[in-house]
Amino acid sequence: MLVHFGKTEKLLNFYEDESASCDNCNETTVTYRIVQKYYQINNIPILPAEKYTGMSCDSCHFSNNNVISENAKVYEKLSKTPWYLYTGAAILTGTFLFLIIGAIYTAVIK
Repeated sequence: MLVHFGKTEKLLNFYEDESASCDNCNETTVTYRIVQKYYQINNIPILPAEKYTGMSCDSCHFSNNNVISENAKVYEKLSKTPWYLYTGAAILTGTFLFLIIGAIYTAVIK
């Protein structure tokens, strides 16, 4: 049985911002993209990891990951982590609770 474990990225949202300027050409055609990293086992999301903001310029095609600015922080807060990235943790928790309750139930009956 082959188990694939790793970290994957999911694009949450992107925002076109005309008030920010590019670091390379100083044009105001900048697009922010919010990306959520998460851990997975066999393509089932287990837990979300860090979230970061990337920036790309539409005119010179310059891109930068891990942008730290006030606009990036605002856009990052607007993009919520999807609930389905917690499904693996919920499945594991439910399985362990089922096993523990089953063990307690069989111990009480005997």
